[in-house]
Amino acid sequence: MVDPSINVPTASSKSEVWIQWHKDLKKVFDKKTANSVFIFAWDKRGGIDSPANNNMLNSYVESQGFDITRGSFAQAKEDVFDFVGNVFSIGMWIGIAILGFAGIILIAILKSLTRNPTDASKLVLMTSPQGRLIAGASALNKS
Repeated sequence: MVDPSINVPTASSKSEVWIQWHKDLKKVFDKKTANSVFIFAWDKRGGIDSPANNNMLNSYVESQGFDITRGSFAQAKEDVFDFVGNVFSIGMWIGIAILGFAGIILIAILKSLTRNPTDASKLVLMTSPQGRLIAGASALNKS
């Protein structure tokens, strides 16, 4: 495997060299990381005045899901928004799981109460102040 940190293109490198370097990055990193490293290096060593800044390179990077004309700040801002979106997405799924779990428990309780109505009447009595008084009085009578 090629170590992409050894052959970082320079300001005078051609677009073919930058493209190959990005392909080498993708062999080592996932695509998103490779894109971020490429944009960082492009901002430091390439840029708008580079001879590599041509249609071939621009078409290639667009096919990889990023744009070298925006710069690393724009990419970093996009990464932050992606992260925030993922957090909210995870939170939504956790909320759905909690509601689902609560629903299952509620269904189980209702099912047990409909199977044994005397337990249901005791439960209703225990949830009211009068029911707690009656239960307390009957407990006193038993002792």
